[in-house]
Amino acid sequence: MTEGDPLRTILVFAVPMILSNLFQQLYNVVDTLIVGKMLGMNALAAVGNAGTITAVFVQLSTGLALGGSIVIAQYFGAGRTDKIWLCMSTSVIFSIVISLISMTGIWIFARSLLVLVNTPAGIMDMGTRYLRFYFLGCVPIFIYNALNGVYTALGDSKTPLKFLIVSSILNIFLDLVFIVGLDRGVEGAALATALSQLAAAVMALRDIPRLLADFGHEKREGIFDRELLAVMLRFALPSALQQSIVSVGTVVVQATINSFGTAVIAGSAAANKVINLASAVSINYGNAYSNYVGQNIGAGKEERIWPGLKASILVCGAISLAMTVVFEMFPEQIILLFLQQGEADLAMALSVGVRYIRAVGAVMVIFSTYMLMKATFKGSGDMTWFIFVTLLSFLIRLFLTVGFAHIIGMGMIWWSICAGWIISLGVTVGRYVQGGWKNKRIDAQ
Repeated sequence: MTEGDPLRTILVFAVPMILSNLFQQLYNVVDTLIVGKMLGMNALAAVGNAGTITAVFVQLSTGLALGGSIVIAQYFGAGRTDKIWLCMSTSVIFSIVISLISMTGIWIFARSLLVLVNTPAGIMDMGTRYLRFYFLGCVPIFIYNALNGVYTALGDSKTPLKFLIVSSILNIFLDLVFIVGLDRGVEGAALATALSQLAAAVMALRDIPRLLADFGHEKREGIFDRELLAVMLRFALPSALQQSIVSVGTVVVQATINSFGTAVIAGSAAANKVINLASAVSINYGNAYSNYVGQNIGAGKEERIWPGLKASILVCGAISLAMTVVFEMFPEQIILLFLQQGEADLAMALSVGVRYIRAVGAVMVIFSTYMLMKATFKGSGDMTWFIFVTLLSFLIRLFLTVGFAHIIGMGMIWWSICAGWIISLGVTVGRYVQGGWKNKRIDAQ
């Protein structure tokens, strides 16, 4: 990624990453579609409500994986390939330990967590079952994300795409088997996802020796290095902490949404799945661009970063604008995909979902620009500012939703997201222009 036209270089790398994440998002989208259509609005609300808690741990796993990815990308760009094997194995082992702790905690405290977010009594049992069965896949989620960070750091975004295509197809098949064929309800949806994530992790574990075959590894080095872990955690812990704070805050936001009742929970859950799917394009293009930044900074080619950013903003802006048009023109048709006809509160759930995706969809171009500019900070290792602008966006949402949703109205649930993106973009632009991110490479510490 340190040679050639920046637009083509990033685009070739980004497209498989985007497709990979879209397939990964399909785990939850397919669950939501089948649950909503087959099991009804209460089940949809239960899965959507529990999803805010699962996101805490998914974001924790991606945050931990980020540390390994940044370090490997910069070592690779600098030609220090002797460290890559040990970085990979250290990252995977540490992720396994954290995932086992997380899985145990959820099985013990699942119901208590749902009580904390004001989960309505009518969906409490379903939500508890969904959480516990979903977290059977916690260890595979952490392993896969750690290995995916290695693939992206080394510029291989096509292989993870193959894994996720297979696992996504498996997820759809298992959803139909467990929910329709075996009548296992919401726990069937969770179990289907867990098994699909296990399949992705197994495929990555089997393939990773091929990816690293050209890099030297001394057996005497072992498979775990505390010093390398400390370097990775310098990048990973701030990001993991930030993502966990955001996810915990999302749980607080969910508690406010829950206070409006089951129909609002269901409508918001449907809209949120759609927005998350659309956001995946900009998020993953940003991840590709951040690896481009990491490799070029490692190679001492900082002059390639601005052309790469400019090209990325143009591409993502065009895609985001197309999404905005779709959300504004066909919101009812989109939300109805998740809802079962004939339910008593269908009109309310539909109204909430439509207003949600129209409001947030209108600022998708702003979101894409914000994600790309702050990805510069991540790729360069300027984690303090990457975390700051990310937290700023979310804290604005948290403040406006929790503080004003019951005063101004439920519309604050979605308008607060827009406000967070707009304000944070302004701050991000200021940091980029100031240029302090340029001095954060590993060998400059």
